[in-house]
Amino acid sequence: MQHQVHDQTPPRRPFASSAGRGTPLMRRIVLATDLSDRAERAQRMALLLAREHHYGLKLVYAIDTDQPTAMIDAQRDTANFMLQRLATTIETVDDVACSVAVVSGRGPDEAIRSAVDDTTPLIVLGSHRKRQLRDLFLGGTSERIIAHTDCPVLVVRAAPVERYRRLLLATDLSEGSMARARALGATPVSAGTSTTVVHLVGTQEQSAVPAGRMTDDARDRLLAHDQAVARERLEGFVRNADLGAVGIRVEADTRPTATVLMEIAAHEGADLIVLTPRQGEGLDHFLRYRTTTRLLNASPVDLLIL
Repeated sequence: MQHQVHDQTPPRRPFASSAGRGTPLMRRIVLATDLSDRAERAQRMALLLAREHHYGLKLVYAIDTDQPTAMIDAQRDTANFMLQRLATTIETVDDVACSVAVVSGRGPDEAIRSAVDDTTPLIVLGSHRKRQLRDLFLGGTSERIIAHTDCPVLVVRAAPVERYRRLLLATDLSEGSMARARALGATPVSAGTSTTVVHLVGTQEQSAVPAGRMTDDARDRLLAHDQAVARERLEGFVRNADLGAVGIRVEADTRPTATVLMEIAAHEGADLIVLTPRQGEGLDHFLRYRTTTRLLNASPVDLLIL
């Protein structure tokens, strides 16, 4: 069954001229919501970003079509009612243009992707829920959205207090990573932030030879050499990616990549970890996917996947 989109916009009231927004907003952040308490943090961050950057907001509720038609119809009616009520509240209280869409497809990831177009600056998702059996084989909704859309995806895990201040941008120094890093400045999360670019060497996912099979001296010499080479490459990466004034950091560590990134984020005081790239195939793609999944499940700070 093909996905269906039911996009509705509640009646608009005029914008307050003092806000500098006298015309309707064209670009809309897509907020994927299941209308649960878990989604409230994502809603608060999406509103914060929309207000700051003069974007609109598109509330999207996804229905999985792998269920009886009567249940789909009942969910659609209930979701439409609740989304319309929420959109009216947002427009009245927050003065942010808001539309709603109840979308359906073979899985919530397919449904949500159908609500995204070329003008969408960002998809905002709530924190990872507990995994069901199907997710163990196919990946959770967040992973599938990340894997199959080119739009930046923001996963909100912490309670929003203010806009982001410190970003930790992780790179593997590939051409794909550079292309994605260049796009960071166009996202609504990067304005006014301080960024540290980090590259890891010797992590569990990268090591061809398990650390336990090397002597400590041999491992330390190898890591020191790789770290020196990587620092020179990272300096060139930052220049070529036009990232401006950023900090750089090269870490040699044999632990899992996700563990090291979370530790560095805590040390740097970062409130957002930025990951790139998403493309790849074979074992390399699988290892990046595993790192992303671990961060989605365990990161204490928010994640942006470019």
